[in-house]
Amino acid sequence: MYLTIFLLNYLKYKKRDVVGLRLFNKFFLFFGLFSIIPSGIILLASAIFFNIEVSTWLGPAFKSTVNNSYQLAQKYINQTERDLITDSKFIRNYVLSERLIDRDIIKRFNITTVYNYKNGKQFIEHISEEKIFLTDDNLKSANTKSENDITIFFSNDQLYSKVNLNKSNYLLLLKNIDLETLNYYQNIVQSYEAINSIDNNKRNIQITFFTIYIILSTSLIFIFIIIGSNFSFRLAKPIRDLNNSIIDLRKGKYKQSEFEKLSDKDDISILTNSFHEMSRTIINQKNNLQEVNSTINDQLSFINNIIENSPYGIFVLKNKSMIFENSASSIFNFEQKTSFQNFTKLLSNHFNNNENFYRKSYEINLEVKLDNIQKFFFVKSIFIDNNSLFDQIIIFNDYTDLIFAEKNNAIADLARKISHEIKNPLTPMLLSTEFIESQLQDEELINSIKSIKRQIFLIQNLVNEFSTYARLPKANITKLNLSEICLVYIEEYKRNYDKISINYNIEDNLFINFDHSYLDIIFNNLFKNSIEALELTSNPSIDIILKKIDKDLFLTFFDNGPGFDGDINDLIKPYFSTKKSSGLGLSLINKIITDNSYKMNITTNSYSGFKIEIIFYDKSISN
Repeated sequence: MYLTIFLLNYLKYKKRDVVGLRLFNKFFLFFGLFSIIPSGIILLASAIFFNIEVSTWLGPAFKSTVNNSYQLAQKYINQTERDLITDSKFIRNYVLSERLIDRDIIKRFNITTVYNYKNGKQFIEHISEEKIFLTDDNLKSANTKSENDITIFFSNDQLYSKVNLNKSNYLLLLKNIDLETLNYYQNIVQSYEAINSIDNNKRNIQITFFTIYIILSTSLIFIFIIIGSNFSFRLAKPIRDLNNSIIDLRKGKYKQSEFEKLSDKDDISILTNSFHEMSRTIINQKNNLQEVNSTINDQLSFINNIIENSPYGIFVLKNKSMIFENSASSIFNFEQKTSFQNFTKLLSNHFNNNENFYRKSYEINLEVKLDNIQKFFFVKSIFIDNNSLFDQIIIFNDYTDLIFAEKNNAIADLARKISHEIKNPLTPMLLSTEFIESQLQDEELINSIKSIKRQIFLIQNLVNEFSTYARLPKANITKLNLSEICLVYIEEYKRNYDKISINYNIEDNLFINFDHSYLDIIFNNLFKNSIEALELTSNPSIDIILKKIDKDLFLTFFDNGPGFDGDINDLIKPYFSTKKSSGLGLSLINKIITDNSYKMNITTNSYSGFKIEIIFYDKSISN
């Protein structure tokens, strides 16, 4: 059909003497002699040799290669499963010994996701940045009961293991494997089975391939004819060169070479003369616009450098559409939306109409919550009318730290003043209640007086916390037996809180150069926080470890309470609390530790308790 239509068009163009038709006749003859005829001969010879080779390609050497590939693939798959068994055993032993799921330990074994099933509740923790979940079918398979400590599954392109910790607690570990390599080896196994099937039907395959090859060969010859007839009409070399020059001009690749006007009446001369006139016009226009473009580019480059290097977030708009943003504006990238989309959504809450913040100048204070942290931004919009490049610039600056610093200083000053004023009446109030208590016989009145005393003690503790955080006492460094001090606090709290199991492992005679009052603040706040966290916990326990590693002392304090799932940095901020307290405990400990150039690490989540590790470096240790 194509050749028939082309032939009719050829006859029509020949009557009209269309430009390029004479070149078409020459090139089509050339193409036919040196392409179509040799190609047909090659295709026919190839079909004969192909049929001969098909009968021999499934020989012993080929089968041996396939068998070896199959054994190698099977060995790789088995080795991958054995590696996961070994990793799972190590992780199980570590969790049972440490009673803590440590992300850093698990990450070493290339585990991407941990499913923790405890008392029928599911907790998911992603170890890698890429959040990968088990499929529903795989979860259903893994939830079946198993008496084995370790069970390996490979299904739906996921390799994972089930690790039984106890009767009510088990883990599912999703292994990060090279699925492309694993699928490649599985394909080898499938190919091995397919090759065996082909070997049994070799004769039928030869006939089928030969028939297909003849059809394809005939089709290719027709394709060559079609290609030759089509491109021979278009690709006369002089016309192609002229066409390339036109394309270069259109793309801005200007050539200053002079073209001589031709007097001939052939096709090439006519096209060349037309191109000569067009190129002169384009070159003159280019020379006129070059200086203007250079100036505009310099201005744009200067503006872009200022915007990109600015510490403030900047959006540049044109007709309500964002055309540029700098790297500092990426702070609003979340929920799989662009920073500008989220910013306009937050900004629209401060206007009556969602479109009111476009094409106008204004200044507002924006308060938002990013990653569970309250942030404050100053937003300024500048509208520029009658500008061809842009019409609005929105600039925002994060001044959260400035507000927090001012707030913290104000609260600290207020705390010093209030604590001084409150302490004065508390002492006579306490003495008066004790005197009244000694004079009363009524049990109900005595209980009321005791309640008043407890509230007075509570006020005193709060005042002391505010006063201590506002101004820590000057350090009095002495040589202290940290081991004995730990044991004293452990025995005291064991007597007063007999319902909490307090376990400890304290190495003997570990000395440190430190302020004793600072240690009192640290231990009292650690015990206080853990006891408050364990109020609703069944079988509450606290584990305390003090040991020396190399030259450093490590103090570890762990409780099996509910833990914390938010930002750990919030826990050490002043006045931040997850309970009804002042929120100064951990902040005060962190202040003492960091002011003395030590280190404190916090490890916690909602299902593995709360762990604090304090490292006293060797600069403060006495031998």
